[in-house]
Amino acid sequence: MKPHNLQALYTHPGSDGAMPTHSVSSRDMNGLGKKPADTDSPPPHQPSFQPPSIFQEAYLRGILHKPRDILFLFRVVTSVFWSVVRLHCIELPYLIATRFKQSTRQKPATWNWFTSVAFATLRSGAIQVRTMGQLRLIGHGIITFFSFLAWFERRVKISGLIQFEVHLDALLGPERASLSKIRENLKQQGCSAETMNPSERYLESFHPEPKDGRPVLANMPDEVGPMSQGSYILKGEWIEALEDPQDTRPRSTTVVLYFHGGAYTFCSAKSHTHFLAQLVKEIGPGARAFSVDYRLAPENPFPAAIHDAYAAYLYLTDPENPALALGEDSAPHELSVDPRDIVVGGDSAGGNLAAALMHYLAQYVKPAVMPHASLLLSPWTDVTSSVPAAHSEDWFCYCPGPTGTSPTDKSAFLEFKRTNFTSKFLVGDEDLVLNARNALGVDRRWKWYTHLSQHPLTSLAHSSLGSLEGLTNTIVQTASYDRLRDDGRLYAHRAGRENPTQITRIEIYQDMVHVHQLLSILFTSSRIATRNLARFVERSRYLRDEREREQADAAARANAVRESYASVLRKVPIKKNEMPKEPKVVPAFMQTNMVSDRSPEDGVEWVLVEQNGKEMAGDEGLPISVLIRCWPTRVSGDLKEG
Repeated sequence: MKPHNLQALYTHPGSDGAMPTHSVSSRDMNGLGKKPADTDSPPPHQPSFQPPSIFQEAYLRGILHKPRDILFLFRVVTSVFWSVVRLHCIELPYLIATRFKQSTRQKPATWNWFTSVAFATLRSGAIQVRTMGQLRLIGHGIITFFSFLAWFERRVKISGLIQFEVHLDALLGPERASLSKIRENLKQQGCSAETMNPSERYLESFHPEPKDGRPVLANMPDEVGPMSQGSYILKGEWIEALEDPQDTRPRSTTVVLYFHGGAYTFCSAKSHTHFLAQLVKEIGPGARAFSVDYRLAPENPFPAAIHDAYAAYLYLTDPENPALALGEDSAPHELSVDPRDIVVGGDSAGGNLAAALMHYLAQYVKPAVMPHASLLLSPWTDVTSSVPAAHSEDWFCYCPGPTGTSPTDKSAFLEFKRTNFTSKFLVGDEDLVLNARNALGVDRRWKWYTHLSQHPLTSLAHSSLGSLEGLTNTIVQTASYDRLRDDGRLYAHRAGRENPTQITRIEIYQDMVHVHQLLSILFTSSRIATRNLARFVERSRYLRDEREREQADAAARANAVRESYASVLRKVPIKKNEMPKEPKVVPAFMQTNMVSDRSPEDGVEWVLVEQNGKEMAGDEGLPISVLIRCWPTRVSGDLKEG
């Protein structure tokens, strides 16, 4: 693919459309030369490109206007019809002949008839998606369906259309402070940080090699999506569990900061309202969830979603922060939420974003108090699809696979036959939305892809050893037929190994699929999984309170020792506290049969959950040692190109 005409595309805010003074030569644009170090600081915001045309905008919004999309609808209808016929004429006779003891390639034997029909229909439509227009159309269907289910939820209050303005310069203050030394060293070495012409050393700073056995903080790329003078509007939705006369539990103060799934490219907060309503009710009356409508790719590639997640965190914990400007619709929720009460959660790509936010807070922002728990549902923590499960041929999972390609295999990147979600997340879509990473042809696009796909905030499961330190209690839920199950297993292993003082738990649900928690109308296991999430939140709160109590007791004992020493010096007798100690009460949820045996290798609670909710200690799938070796390593010199 030839690079676009930059003279017509590349403009700078406030300019007359001419090439800016810090532009590079055509030789540098093609990556054949080196640009000297910039003498001035880089502009606070990235240059802008011509916006998508009205037809491209319509396509990105899921309005079909291409002939191949009409064919897509025909393929979906045909595939649904064939799935239902195959189910009744091939699969069910096979199950009857084997007395329901063996499953077919299409479904587990434990599913009932209604579930089999519904899931065959869902799967057959999902596997036909090939373009962004088709993907967004499917997203509209998902949002409509789950919004309809949310109408039937009782004892919940849903406050939609919450929006506030985010000022990016102020938002990135902590990030820039943490990276100031790294960026200054790059500048002193003469490394170009210009997005249109980055040096190889600058790109490598996104995934630095460990030094002296310790991880090095990874640099962050600048945003390349459209912004209006450095500010934008972020939206979200509040869901609150109301009082229930039959629920005698004390009012909960838990707030779940949740990020929806959808490969960073489709769905919205409304597609998860139904699930979050069930979750907050399980946690207890008063529990709330704030679901974020973070900016989507390909319009806003990485790290836009990370910054939105941090902005949402500030909205909860510091609403008067100068990076935010709240609107009137946010007035009822302007009171700050105690960071101690926050739980971060997400599914699929949202699980990646939730885990990335925890890493971002621990390594880049370093707040005084971290959220006490993470709830990760089928997290997408390997965007390169390097682990085996991503290439599974099982028909049970509607999740597409693979979702990306290895960062060292350029030929696979060029010949990718399905929608490359990873590429859209990292560099955007050059046919629909141009930006500084994809407008200069496939070679430059590949360079950005191969380096950003190794960033510890994108492929968290493969980040350098020690980079996941600082996390709090974490639960990962995945399933037997989830193409992202190896992502979750490897991430749980890493998180447990690097945070031994915290609780890390992974639950693998038998005969279940990707993000089955949202399909409560189909699977009993979905409701069990939601209940287990609420139990883990209670458990995490209890452990947090116990730690704080122990710290307070230790401080009191230290103070008593100091007072005792001072009393001896003054020869003043010490009055002893004769108050009897109250017996320690262990809450009911800590006395259940929830498996809590930790693995001696990594300190993780590995749990298999059957469809009736029965739990047993164990793991399934390829050994973790095999998954670790799946990550492509760098070779001497440049990255190999296929």
